[in-house]
Amino acid sequence: MKKILLLLFYLFTLLPLHAQEFGMRWLYCAQAEETQQVWFKRSFHMNEPAASAVLSIASEGRYIVYVNSFIVTPELFIANPRGAIGIRDYDIAHLLTEGTNTIAVWYSPVGYTRRQLYTTLLGQWQSGGRLYLAGDEGWVCRPANARTLPDGNEEISGPDYIAEWKDYDWKEDSNLFSAWQQAQTATELEPALITFCRHEPAGFRMQRVLKRAKVSQRGRTVTYDFGEQVEGWVRVTMRGMKKGEVVEVNGLRYVCRGGSDDQACRRFTTSTAGIARITLPAGRSRSNITRVEAIAISIYKTPILKK
Repeated sequence: MKKILLLLFYLFTLLPLHAQEFGMRWLYCAQAEETQQVWFKRSFHMNEPAASAVLSIASEGRYIVYVNSFIVTPELFIANPRGAIGIRDYDIAHLLTEGTNTIAVWYSPVGYTRRQLYTTLLGQWQSGGRLYLAGDEGWVCRPANARTLPDGNEEISGPDYIAEWKDYDWKEDSNLFSAWQQAQTATELEPALITFCRHEPAGFRMQRVLKRAKVSQRGRTVTYDFGEQVEGWVRVTMRGMKKGEVVEVNGLRYVCRGGSDDQACRRFTTSTAGIARITLPAGRSRSNITRVEAIAISIYKTPILKK
């Protein structure tokens, strides 16, 4: 009997299991427009260490999870299986401490939905008691400094992040700015297919960084050809840019923050990174670009679910 139970547990951990959502309390940011990315976070106090703690996360969009400012998600970002919402579990006991802890989620929409975030935290205290945090309590949110556009590109605004927040980390336990509001709970949603996911070894993960390229310029567009057809990110570092100047990198629209170095790079989408086309604002030149890197990313192959 024991062997049978172990076999069933093994199969459960390997195979994706499908179920209709039941009793899930979905959170969403009422302030955010359809294309806006969102910052969610929740702080809570612990009087003693946790012996175990598993954080379950689900979303219809893409996301990154942080606990006490440490990235929890092994991938660069999480995307859902095709045609379903994925629930993933993360062991976070080693990241929790006595005192105040903060769970934060950077969410990117894939079309407008109120199924933006679902979470639960289950575990056990070292003293033996049950650790449980309901997923619809204590969460605050605000629109992030970026958008995910319908054409698969992104728009990132440097000034909103630097000028307003300065040295403040949005993932920390603080509500310094009035822009933070309570996350809303969605009700009366139509049932959706839920998939319990294992972490795929491919995922959206960084493979390598390409730095050597042939450079050419035509007008205000500087082109870096890395000589390879790779999918991923282009990361451009610039110096001497003015606040509010706009730079375009393979479809990414980046609004410069000014001051020290600006760095333009996607967060939740990819492009053909083997060739980087950088369009500079008027009055700027190749001398303002200090580094260009092509980041090759292994793309997560989502399973096709049979209905």
